[in-house]
Amino acid sequence: MAKTAKVETPEKRERRLQKEQKQLKRLQKEQEKPRNHFYLAYMIMILAMVQIIDEITSSISAQMQAEIAVSLFGDRLSIMTALSATALPMMILVVFYKTLSDRYGRKPFLVINTCGMGLALFIIFLAGKIGNIGGIVTYVLGIVVLNFFIPNDTQVLYVMETAPKERRTSVFAVIKSIAMLGVMLIPLMRRAFMGSDVSRWNYVYLVPSICAFVIAFLALLFAKESDVFLKERIEYLQMSDEEREERIRQKSKEAEAQGGLGSALKFAFSHKQLRWLFIICIIFGLGAMGINYYEKIADIYYSTEEVTSVLLTFSIASAAITLFNGLLADRLGRKKTVVTTTSVCFAAFVLFFVGCKTHWNPYLTGIFAGFYYGGFYAANDILGGIMPSESAPTNLRASIMSAETVMSIIGKMFAMLIPLAVLFVTHDNYNVLGNVCIFGSIPALGIALFFLITKVGDTTGMDLNAVRGDEWD
Repeated sequence: MAKTAKVETPEKRERRLQKEQKQLKRLQKEQEKPRNHFYLAYMIMILAMVQIIDEITSSISAQMQAEIAVSLFGDRLSIMTALSATALPMMILVVFYKTLSDRYGRKPFLVINTCGMGLALFIIFLAGKIGNIGGIVTYVLGIVVLNFFIPNDTQVLYVMETAPKERRTSVFAVIKSIAMLGVMLIPLMRRAFMGSDVSRWNYVYLVPSICAFVIAFLALLFAKESDVFLKERIEYLQMSDEEREERIRQKSKEAEAQGGLGSALKFAFSHKQLRWLFIICIIFGLGAMGINYYEKIADIYYSTEEVTSVLLTFSIASAAITLFNGLLADRLGRKKTVVTTTSVCFAAFVLFFVGCKTHWNPYLTGIFAGFYYGGFYAANDILGGIMPSESAPTNLRASIMSAETVMSIIGKMFAMLIPLAVLFVTHDNYNVLGNVCIFGSIPALGIALFFLITKVGDTTGMDLNAVRGDEWD
């Protein structure tokens, strides 16, 4: 939508007004649709299914890392990781795409993102069928598409704007923990389709791909637009150009912008709370070193079938810590919960690595891996999703979260590149991988916690309709 602060030709203004009126009628019609007593329950079911696909899509490449490296890359994990890193620039485009939901609504992007994840999984499935150089090219293409759609997390915005504010993180924790249990589908498919034959790795991607398309269709049919978005956007569209200009004069231009990455970044770095959340997110992202390589670390010390056993209890432990984190966040507060969960993360990763090296029972080792992985992402969801969304005005919320994604990408990019550099230097000596991940990730998490404790205010119970973003200045 054109900004009213700029001079428009009569033709452009007429086209803009026509588009706005068309959107206004659509949103008013959506707002008038009744919400029955069961709406919240079935909406949560839809969001839970989308979150399951999101978690599977986010986890599957890490949980199939060793097998893909052997089948497509001659067991050169460094080459595989380096080629996969070519997808990182694509993730920058995500932030521009993600801001569009501040203008056009949450539902269209919930459906598109879910279809996109299904498409990415199917492309990677085809890579295993093709093999050789064509398989490598197809696999990298699949990773590029995967990295474009994974970070969008429109379902998180839905939860933030749909659930009662006093149970916001509890509802999200239930959805997320169900989704983490859904990740058990990966080791179950490993046993069903692959067993000890690593050449059949690609079939593990097929079932979740089909499920993603089915769930996207269900979301298209049954999901309704967020009430918070409808209220804010309709109010804006009903204003005349003069009223919008007056509103801008009375308040900061950035706070009244209707989405956009530039507006989000300018607003965020103008206010202490969001500025420090952005900085913390970069540092915390470095803690993803172990997240990127846990399956390969396990593969060094366990057989393929034992790794599958590790991954089974991994999902259960991830779900448990995710649920614990969310329930605690509404009662103890966001900051204290992040500190608690990240502390569990520290200990779990060390115990996971010790368990691998000394060949503990794979189910026990899987529990520690799950506590580390689930704890990291549970804390990251609060730092990079819930707290920014509770610190931003509605008209910039998706854009702020998109800008936060940029910060996370920066940190996670270094989390990928540092171990990758070590692998290249050591000619893929996997025995050093665990040590690099521990000595790289744990200090980063500790520094992020220090800044969280000293620089950021808690956001528990914030009214998303009333938050301005300057409350902590």
